[in-house]
Amino acid sequence: MTVGANGVPREQGKRLHLDLRVPATPESLAGVRRSLETLAIPPELLDDAKLIVTELVGNSIRHSGLKRDEQVRITANWSRASLRVVVRDRPHPLAQASVAGTIRPAPEAESGWGLYIVDRLASRWGTNENGHWFELDWTRSRTYPR
Repeated sequence: MTVGANGVPREQGKRLHLDLRVPATPESLAGVRRSLETLAIPPELLDDAKLIVTELVGNSIRHSGLKRDEQVRITANWSRASLRVVVRDRPHPLAQASVAGTIRPAPEAESGWGLYIVDRLASRWGTNENGHWFELDWTRSRTYPR
């Protein structure tokens, strides 16, 4: 990996943008994770990005009401300083959704940990009329080399 100004990684020959549409099926998740590998994301952020996108796309597949022949759209933009990913599960934007109550399930809960994981790993995340999104900042990464 080549490092540019301010310690920001610069990898030549890799993409900075991703626009992906996948069927609303659990079998699509592995392909979404592999697609993130085509971006020039530093390895220190890639694992977190894969985990978060898996949670958000998985939630879209399970909870959006999409049929198996409908698609989830994932866009990702790597600026060499931060990664922004948007997951859209509706063909037409709706009013902004909100997360009600706590996102941390009871310690003994066997499910419901997805948004808690997103909250703990993402630099920022939320929902808007375009879908669910998250950002990972290279300079604020918990694994950023000091």
